[in-house]
Amino acid sequence: MLWYHDHAVGLTRINAYAGIASAYVITDDYEALTMTAGYNVPGPLDPRTKYLIFQDKVFVDSDGAMEIKDPTWQTIMPNSRAGDLWYAHSYEPARWELGAGGSPPNPSVIAEFFGDTILVNGTVSPFLEVEQRQYRFRLLNACNARFLSPRLVYARGASGTEPNPNAAGPAFIQIGNEAGFLPAPAMLNGPQQPTLLVAPAERADIIVDFRNVPAGSILILYNDAPAPFPKGDARNDYYPENPKTPSSLPGFSPNTRTLLQIRVKQSVGAADPIVRLPATNMQNPNDGPFLVSQQPGVPTQPPAGVLVRRLTLNETFDAFGRLIQMLGTDQQPDPGSTKRATFGRPYESAQTEVVTAGSVEVWEILNLTGDTHPIHFHLVNVQVLSRQAFSAKTYSGGAPNYLGPLMAPDLNELGWKETVRMNPGEVTRVIMKFGLSGVPFAVPPSPRTGGNEYVWHCHILEHEEHDMMRPLIVT
Repeated sequence: MLWYHDHAVGLTRINAYAGIASAYVITDDYEALTMTAGYNVPGPLDPRTKYLIFQDKVFVDSDGAMEIKDPTWQTIMPNSRAGDLWYAHSYEPARWELGAGGSPPNPSVIAEFFGDTILVNGTVSPFLEVEQRQYRFRLLNACNARFLSPRLVYARGASGTEPNPNAAGPAFIQIGNEAGFLPAPAMLNGPQQPTLLVAPAERADIIVDFRNVPAGSILILYNDAPAPFPKGDARNDYYPENPKTPSSLPGFSPNTRTLLQIRVKQSVGAADPIVRLPATNMQNPNDGPFLVSQQPGVPTQPPAGVLVRRLTLNETFDAFGRLIQMLGTDQQPDPGSTKRATFGRPYESAQTEVVTAGSVEVWEILNLTGDTHPIHFHLVNVQVLSRQAFSAKTYSGGAPNYLGPLMAPDLNELGWKETVRMNPGEVTRVIMKFGLSGVPFAVPPSPRTGGNEYVWHCHILEHEEHDMMRPLIVT
């Protein structure tokens, strides 16, 4: 499952939030093969395949409460009506750090946006009816900044709308991500990988078995991922028992923990062929050969002779004192500065990631910030080789001071990835090949760079636009 959204400079976060974003599905001959006898994976049009697109929003209240929550809203949007979308427009120093002497304008860009209402396929407080069968759920996190940790638990209470996090429902078997099929199924909600974590722009293709769930049961697709991730702020975690957020009734918003209610019915008709997944070699040969061979639970060393490029994820303050996130290299843009070492570079500064078409590189990306960033690569898919803790506080450029051994990627990160989570205080190593797509016409070179221009960026949309995106030039 792929997705598309508006990418206008300075408006991506707002336009995608307003609805200029959706998913689409491409099925090739290999996926068609998995639907036949042997694998029996539900196909894209099978009624047992469910597409679930998650977004978090805020809606203008009808009871005048918006004037209390946001006194300047009517000044910014004088024609706003109840039910319209609301988006944060004021930089709040009580919520986000403010640089010395800073004075942000209003309206202003903000550090991250977290809504109080979850939408699934555009529906508030949705439910899904399933039978006692095996289903295929294809998930997309289309939130601006909110990470999701979906898992199934049984409902509690008379309304059947509140989760019981201690009563686990069926586990997930992940068979694919945003780059296609995994090389092997990943057992989630189990001892090797206890949770499914889906960052903005990530996708998860999972098999869920409801055959042993009693008919009449109500399950909740439950989320308790901190926002921002991973440290969290209780003011962004909406559920009825949270004293830090506005009160809500069971089954109604504001609520970001209950993603979806699932009602299990007795199966009707003949039993389906059982989904049988291979233990290995499930990857799609149409996606091309892997650049490295990987073993589950084992970090992978970069191949000998491959160029290694060291890059950084950074956070500092802009001219108005607002937090700003930027990509950069391991060298300071202003090496003569007497200020604390900073490595971030604005999007429009001179390009630094200039690569040769057809070449293979390993990127070591150091996260110097406090957030996990879902880094999205245009043009290429990557393989995650390893992660490794380092001292972010003492980093001054060049090779970091490592604090621990190499760590293997998660089971559902093996094979190709398009968007990769980069955790604070860790180096994430990825390998990629810069193969240009073939088209039946000549592509003129860019008059600015002389190459083919792409980008790589954080997919937290407020970060991407301010200013966590850099050019990727292929020559």
